[in-house]
Amino acid sequence: MGHDYQSQLTQLLETLQKKLPIKFFRLSDIPEAVNWAERGGIAVHENFHTKRRYSFHVISAQKEKLEEFCSLVKLPPSNIKASEFYRFWHLTWSPFPPPVKKKRPRGRPRKNPL
Repeated sequence: MGHDYQSQLTQLLETLQKKLPIKFFRLSDIPEAVNWAERGGIAVHENFHTKRRYSFHVISAQKEKLEEFCSLVKLPPSNIKASEFYRFWHLTWSPFPPPVKKKRPRGRPRKNPL
């Protein structure tokens, strides 16, 4: 994750932590994230299931806390799904717009540039 996105995410999570029990976990720390979520906290970890950049998996054993999270970050509560393998609820969250790619010029380059 780029430094700029990391600092933006840190600021966003610090704001949310004032209202909810949220912790951020790296992809390598998913077992700890699951443990935190099963104990009633909200775990946010890097998402490896999506090709969209800067997407996160948000999990908690308490659906009400995820509903409150959705309200704070302006997501529809219908995004919350039950986990098939664990005892928690989850959703995918993309807090930042995807990076804008520069468009390549179409056609052949001019022989005599202006």
